[in-house]
Amino acid sequence: MNIDHKHIWDKCLLDLRKNVDERTYNTWFKPIKPIKLEKNILTIQVPNKFFYEWIEEKYIDLIAGVLFKTIGRNAGLKYHILVNDHKDIEGNYKKQLEEKYKKENYFDLFNEEFSFKLNKGYTFENFIEGPCNKLARNAALAISKNPGKTSFNPLIIYGGVGLGKTHLVNAIGNRLKELNDSTKVIYTNTERFTNQIIKALRDNKIYDFINSFQLVDAFIIDDIQFLEGRNKTQEIFFNIFNFLHQRDKQLIITSDKSPKDLKGIQERLISRFKWGLVTDLKLPNLETRIKIIESKAQRNKLSIPENVVNYIGYHVKGSIRDIEGVLVSLSANRTLTDRDIDLKLAGEVIENITHHSSKEINIENIQSIISEFFNIPVESITGKSRKRNIVIARQLGIYFSKKMTDLSLKEIGRKFGNRDHATVLHSIKTVNNLLDTDNLFEDTVSKIEGNLDRSLIHPSY
Repeated sequence: MNIDHKHIWDKCLLDLRKNVDERTYNTWFKPIKPIKLEKNILTIQVPNKFFYEWIEEKYIDLIAGVLFKTIGRNAGLKYHILVNDHKDIEGNYKKQLEEKYKKENYFDLFNEEFSFKLNKGYTFENFIEGPCNKLARNAALAISKNPGKTSFNPLIIYGGVGLGKTHLVNAIGNRLKELNDSTKVIYTNTERFTNQIIKALRDNKIYDFINSFQLVDAFIIDDIQFLEGRNKTQEIFFNIFNFLHQRDKQLIITSDKSPKDLKGIQERLISRFKWGLVTDLKLPNLETRIKIIESKAQRNKLSIPENVVNYIGYHVKGSIRDIEGVLVSLSANRTLTDRDIDLKLAGEVIENITHHSSKEINIENIQSIISEFFNIPVESITGKSRKRNIVIARQLGIYFSKKMTDLSLKEIGRKFGNRDHATVLHSIKTVNNLLDTDNLFEDTVSKIEGNLDRSLIHPSY
């Protein structure tokens, strides 16, 4: 008896329909087409590799049971995937998909309800590099040149609020578009992603939503920590992740914490996050903060004296957003009250924003902290000794005095044993050179900075 493959599959569909809800049936079984039946092996056609993987993972036991019932215990199943992985076919198919989605009003990932517009103001050129972000920035640059083809796929960037995650992922998207305007970049966040899944499920278009990711070259998603506890959304994201990764499409993900610290996220997702590069953004150190202040002031045409820049950098140790808040307030005060931007105004602004208590900054405080750190009497630091450890302590004292006070070089020299203008300049230059070339010295300066931070908050007026 010659049994037609279409007849067999129609009987299978009748049984499958009894075992799943209408939405699942329409999404995952109705699109399947029977191709042939040979020696009790049924070949079915599925739209793409993602569809095949989803069926294999979720419904293969159900399909096998129905086939055994319909054909017999020796039944088998083969798949024919409609689109293979050859790039020329993929490219043609992508154009067909675009036309199909436009014509039939399929799910549009690029609409503003789902995908944010890239912020053109966030670029690599105005992202200030420092020890706090160097690895993340360099990895971002690498994938911008060769998306999906480096070992940094996915790229996971984590860190606290206001440290530059959004700036960096926008810079990636902007560079990808700059290098090739036809590159399809999706930039969204977890909240929008979840809402669109809910909408797609409600409208019985979850397959359209998932299948539309075939058009995507780079997928950027912010705040993945908000997937915690959302099992259905995690399930769909997991399969989209696999689909994109297997096709060498770039994934960029941000979080407020390291993947290992995420709670309520499936272990299989955490494992995939570790396939690429996981890197963090830390709080910027003093030198980086100063560069950020200078860059933002220049971009906003805000003239700030050097000692005020140093003062802000020293006292505003939180996120980059904190620095931006101070600069906005300084600009407003200058424009609306016609006040000069000086240490007094900076102190008031920082006091209002950070709620720090007030304490005097002066050279005596700095000398005391340096003395305690190196276990060298203040008298030796200000004296005439040329011992190397004392000279280094003296030079650091002069360096921090220049950065943390508004005293002139002459006044600083007088406080350090009546040293002349040239000696003070030489000390500052020596410290700056060592910061650029000696990592151990940079660590020393950071530790002293921390000690100063704990004892010095604001100058008295």
